Amino acid sequence: MKYLIFALVIGLVFAVAAGVVPAAVESMTPICETVKPDKRSFSETISGSGTLRYKEQSEVTCSLPVVIEKMCVSQGDVVEAGDIIAKVDRESSTALLMSLSQANALNAAAVDLQAAAALIPESIISECAGRVVSVSAIGEAVLSGESIAVIAQCDSIAVSAAISELDIAKVKLGQSASFELSAYPNEKIFGTVSEISDHARNQYSGTVLETVIDILITPDITADERLKSGFSADVEIGLSEPREILTVPYSAIEQDDLSEYVYVYENGEAVRRNIVTGNEFSDAAEVCEGLSEGDIIFKDPKTVALQKYIRIE
Repeated sequence: MKYLIFALVIGLVFAVAAGVVPAAVESMTPICETVKPDKRSFSETISGSGTLRYKEQSEVTCSLPVVIEKMCVSQGDVVEAGDIIAKVDRESSTALLMSLSQANALNAAAVDLQAAAALIPESIISECAGRVVSVSAIGEAVLSGESIAVIAQCDSIAVSAAISELDIAKVKLGQSASFELSAYPNEKIFGTVSEISDHARNQYSGTVLETVIDILITPDITADERLKSGFSADVEIGLSEPREILTVPYSAIEQDDLSEYVYVYENGEAVRRNIVTGNEFSDAAEVCEGLSEGDIIFKDPKTVALQKYIRIE
């Protein structure tokens, strides 16, 4: 009888332990967050920045630095070739020329300043007919080659955008494009690449000097009150038709000497899966190979890499 009671007690202890130990192990095992690959529509694009301008416009400039004494036209005026655009303050312009020389902005050894001062014009003349788009201010110092006035020779507005030399080979005439104006964020306006410049130029992007090529994008609808000359725009040029892709958060991706990889939840275990990534976005990376839409992956591989027991949400 004593033996039977002892056996029952021992059996009860093991039964309790069998229930308590897994529960204790489970409570000590951290919960791992999981996520499924996100399906999204994607098309390859090229980005650039630019400004709205008239398709045919000319800048009135001077080969010498000048100070504007009086503007003879105003924005919106219609002018003919040969009309006076501005009067020049020759005395102030001569002083500007001398100060630029002293600041080494001009090569004094190559330029006879007295002769150059004698060439400063009294008036700035328009070389074309059209409507005045913008003018300089009275008293403004305008350096050599800078715009004194802009004259539009048509009413059609387009976006002049700068595209990196690394991307320009992908840009073709007739390609679909879109742009957003800073004045109207999140409102896409669609158009077509209508011109590609024959020459490159340098411009600063922040503190980095880059080589760019200017292109012109003509809006599909030109009679749009949002289209105003001088507005800045962010441009996108479509290179391919939209396609469905899978993306995963950057936090889920690890990399070693072999490849990039994620951990996938399979049959209660975390299984390493090598992947190949493609395009990168602000919140995730495209996965070209290695995953399917229904896979369950761990958001943070570090939490599962060395774990024997795994719990998921």
